[in-house]
Amino acid sequence: MISRLRRAGLIALVLAISTAACGTPMAGRAIPEARPIIESPVGEHTKAPPVPRPLDAEKYVNDPCASLTATQQAEFNVTSSRVNSDGRGSGCIWNVGDGSTSPGVSYLTSVDTGLSNLYALNDTGWWDRGYFEPTEVDGYPAVYVDLTDLRAQGDCGLAVALSDRLFFDVSIRTTKDNDACLGAKNVAEAILQTIKEGA
Repeated sequence: MISRLRRAGLIALVLAISTAACGTPMAGRAIPEARPIIESPVGEHTKAPPVPRPLDAEKYVNDPCASLTATQQAEFNVTSSRVNSDGRGSGCIWNVGDGSTSPGVSYLTSVDTGLSNLYALNDTGWWDRGYFEPTEVDGYPAVYVDLTDLRAQGDCGLAVALSDRLFFDVSIRTTKDNDACLGAKNVAEAILQTIKEGA
């Protein structure tokens, strides 16, 4: 269960967010594209840490907006949601509060190398102008990653492995006064909780 303090912090954070594909983007800020992928990396590449307890996320790949339960959406003050999927995978955008906030999740299903795909891209220097910072979320391998480092301006991307073949990505945009990466981690933890419980 998300603590009251963290929940309040996330609600405060997301009240200022405007993220990918949520109707009208913030003036002067481009809508981010889906993470790039390497379908068949040539040669040897660094592998992501193995996932010790793989999770079956098929239900949420097919219904990405169910990645946050009704209870979690109420805690985060979600007012609406919409599917945001394409040929690379499935995703969902949630509107929060007055609609100026929209955290999103996407499941990249078009490759079967999971988080190792992002590690392979890192080997090629793909993230050199952005950031690639391995971490973990609730015991699952994860990476803070994006092509451009706009974290000081309030943007953050976080990819979390569900198995060695699948990961989900949370992207958050907010003002520079907020910690977007903390917000992304809070949303990711909630999504992991949903998937673990199969809600």
